[in-house]
Amino acid sequence: MQMKSRFFYIVFACVVLMLCLNNIFFYFTTKETLVSNVENQSLLAAHNLRNAVDRYNTSVLHVEDMIGQQLRIAAVAAKDRLDPRAANVTDEQLAQLSKELGVSHITLLQPSGDDIVGVRSSDPREIGMSTKKWGYWFSAFQQLLSNREVTIPEGQKLLHYWSGPIGHADTDPTKIDKWGYYFDGTTDYILNPYVEDVQIKQYSQLAGPDIILNKMIADNPSILEMTGYNYNTFGQPLKVSKSQSGHYFVSLTNRPILFGTYGYSERARDTESVQLAYETNKPITYKTVVDGHEVMKSFIPVPAQSLDRESDVPYVIGVVFDYNTIHQALNEQIRSIIHRIAIMTGLSLVLLIIVFRMIKQNKDEAVRVTQEAYIDEVNDMFTTIRGQRHDFLNHVQTIHTFLQLKKYEDLHRYTGELIGEIRQTNDIIQIGHPAVAAIVQSKFVIAMNKRIDFRHQFLLTGNFNLGVTSVDIVIIIGNLVDNAFDEVMNLPVHERWVELLGSYNAGCLIISVRNPGRTLDEDEKSKIFSPGYSTKETNNHSGLGLAVTKKRVGYYKGSITVDSDPEQGTVFTVSIPLQRFGKSS
Repeated sequence: MQMKSRFFYIVFACVVLMLCLNNIFFYFTTKETLVSNVENQSLLAAHNLRNAVDRYNTSVLHVEDMIGQQLRIAAVAAKDRLDPRAANVTDEQLAQLSKELGVSHITLLQPSGDDIVGVRSSDPREIGMSTKKWGYWFSAFQQLLSNREVTIPEGQKLLHYWSGPIGHADTDPTKIDKWGYYFDGTTDYILNPYVEDVQIKQYSQLAGPDIILNKMIADNPSILEMTGYNYNTFGQPLKVSKSQSGHYFVSLTNRPILFGTYGYSERARDTESVQLAYETNKPITYKTVVDGHEVMKSFIPVPAQSLDRESDVPYVIGVVFDYNTIHQALNEQIRSIIHRIAIMTGLSLVLLIIVFRMIKQNKDEAVRVTQEAYIDEVNDMFTTIRGQRHDFLNHVQTIHTFLQLKKYEDLHRYTGELIGEIRQTNDIIQIGHPAVAAIVQSKFVIAMNKRIDFRHQFLLTGNFNLGVTSVDIVIIIGNLVDNAFDEVMNLPVHERWVELLGSYNAGCLIISVRNPGRTLDEDEKSKIFSPGYSTKETNNHSGLGLAVTKKRVGYYKGSITVDSDPEQGTVFTVSIPLQRFGKSS
């Protein structure tokens, strides 16, 4: 009785220990999962913000181009109203004309030595303004005066017209303006109407990056902050420009923070993370403590989409995630685990008591059932042996009879059939429609995902015997179709197609795969089945698919050929003789 009690307590202790270990493992697994979820949420938020900012920037460029077109219309209208000589135009005329045309101001620019300066303007600060140090803007003015058209890649270019990107005004950097410049050779000056960027500002207030990220933070309280870091200037000494009016300002493209806020600052580490994320083009994520607050920081690079506009700069999106959410989830998990342990321990105790009682009550019954089952299994085994012996004796008696009757040809045919049946049973896994249908179906799904027109036809009916193992038919068809898929991915979507055909011909299984694309020359066709050789330009292909295919076809004494011409495309044809492997007729 004492031994039984000791055994009961040992089993009970083992059960409790297993429950504790299981819950501890579950706890740490849950923690790892939560951390991974935080990283994924940070990356997802950054990618969503990036897409939203890209859409916003595209919309802004469209609005900016529309403003540029309106400025050209205003310039053409002003040209018809003004004297072609700047000396005969007054500043008052320009001020009145600006109001009538709905622009902020109009300035007339003329060459002066090696400079181009403002000579008349509705804004007195524009008069005498030099443009010689304006970089590509000055180049645009020179081209406009010389050729009546601008060819530099920057800015908006129309007939006799050029418009630069939105930026700070040199005469008043507190304002952000949009300028247009028109010259068709009929005047001795460049017409320069411009407007304050009211439309862009209003659009930014309605759909700008700050509006977008604030909504994302509001929808996900675990996100504490999102920031757009300027890769070119963040962490560097602030690039301050001085206007001709003597004011200092930071240009739009030199702002260290393009959008969002920057409150959770670790300047040195943040600078390093921004540089590393952009230069490796990979997200950087780590856990840190900022001002006693445990957070998760992620940095996701966003390369400049177009470098033909001055406003396009590369940036990195930073996401600060509240790490306390993980602790809260883990605390809830701990409470749940303790509660679970208590319940499971009680249930285990009750279960152990029931099990021990059932063992005691059913011990004799279990022994009896086990003996009966053993006897039945032994009887089945002897029945199987007798059946095998009976078949063996039949085969021996048949062979002996043929020998007695000296029917050697019949004996030769019988033993040949017997050997062929054994060889077929042991060595060949015959497959029918399901195996072919499975590989075709899997490739059809891949083709749909890659937007490839996958055409397939098998002229095989009934429960046909391919004479090829399921593994090998999958290898042969799979490698040929994958090779064709890779080749047509270089073509436009409407030209992508792959054709798979299967049929019997002269006792052979014929499989052919055809695709359009680049024509192979004789040197490539001679090397294409060599291990490691590939016609693909990327490094993601080992060059082993066709080599493995040829080896498996050769195993069945078959052949594989390749034909390639501009009209028919590239065709791989496999021929496998079935009479060596299928059932004899």
